[in-house]
Amino acid sequence: MSTIYLALGDSITTGYGVGSNQSFANLYYKNLLSFDPSLRYINLGVNGLTSEELAAMVGQKRFHTLIAQAKFISLTIGSNDLLAVGKGLISGSGSNIDLILGNFNHNLRLIGGQIRAINPSVLVKVATIYNPLPPMDKETDAFAKGLVKAANHSILNQAREFHFVVVPVAKALREREQLLLGPDHLHPNVGGHRLMADLFTRN
Repeated sequence: MSTIYLALGDSITTGYGVGSNQSFANLYYKNLLSFDPSLRYINLGVNGLTSEELAAMVGQKRFHTLIAQAKFISLTIGSNDLLAVGKGLISGSGSNIDLILGNFNHNLRLIGGQIRAINPSVLVKVATIYNPLPPMDKETDAFAKGLVKAANHSILNQAREFHFVVVPVAKALREREQLLLGPDHLHPNVGGHRLMADLFTRN
């Protein structure tokens, strides 16, 4: 049976802003080829994907065969869940933060449980979330940092439960956002993707 590197996640996985060839997932795949030259690469990233949508995706039978054949899986998920909070703040409509964080944690459990039920031995690496909100006033920035910290706490807890490797993307990007994020402040630039590929390879 052929082995697969399966890239799952949001626009960071698709390489939005830099192109698929420059995405961290493609660069990580090239690094993995030195360990397994027969490895195939399948990128199922979707721009704007939320944790709820990813949970639904891995629950579909047509994806089960790919998960079963995977030797490596990478996950980038959660930024769009948090952006929903940010949009609520900016629009003034507000957001139920506890509900959003609770749903995110629940969805991570569904994703982890489904992957492990299908493939107990696959090496899964999940990125921590960096702050996806653009710089605003001090109070909002402090709120955003707290929100990201809470979401990453969920990632750490679920990774521990399902034996996923946590890739410290947030820590690596902290205070280097101007250097490593693109002009929209949301997506990594080419340097950011290269850094992520290196982190995924080393961790």
